[in-house]
Amino acid sequence: MIITPEPYVFLRGAVKACRSGVRRCHLISYQEDGTLLQELFSREGIGTQIVMESAEQIRRATINDIGGILELIRPLEQQGILVRRSREQLEMEIDKFTIIQRDNMTIACAALYPFVEEKIGEMACVAVHPDYRSSSRGEILLERIAAQARQMGLSKLFVLTTRSIHWFQERGFTPVDIELLPESKKKMYNYQRRSKVLIADLG
Repeated sequence: MIITPEPYVFLRGAVKACRSGVRRCHLISYQEDGTLLQELFSREGIGTQIVMESAEQIRRATINDIGGILELIRPLEQQGILVRRSREQLEMEIDKFTIIQRDNMTIACAALYPFVEEKIGEMACVAVHPDYRSSSRGEILLERIAAQARQMGLSKLFVLTTRSIHWFQERGFTPVDIELLPESKKKMYNYQRRSKVLIADLG
């Protein structure tokens, strides 16, 4: 669809089409060659897209999301940023994961591991696709994980990180000693990774 000096005509038409059941409408310029191909065959496109629902959805992960999560976290595991997880482990723990999807592609994920007796939860396996790190998707995941933790009756959230210390500190987390970890987590702590422990109150 070509935008002219009267774009509102086309905007109104696109909105009307979406309200009538069309999944999405694309408004593109006629002034550059190849815009139609770029709009249709690149993930971000080049025009303006009108949709009834957001192209991005945040939700709890299901077994069908394992492939997308693995594709997202494997490069970070290979760099030593994330602890390696096998497909089998992900299958067993998939109910702990929350993902952000964009056009059926998993672009971010995080997991919540609750320690109910200690009323604390661990936010782990936090990953955002490199193409989408300039926005606030990490914060969106943190807010969703914190909300889930509160619903479980947890009062604190902790993370183990080797690279993102300042990011978490800017969002209310405080570095603490390993001794403050739940007992079961403390026994599993990998001293070779030398991860920093940070905790935040959820009150």
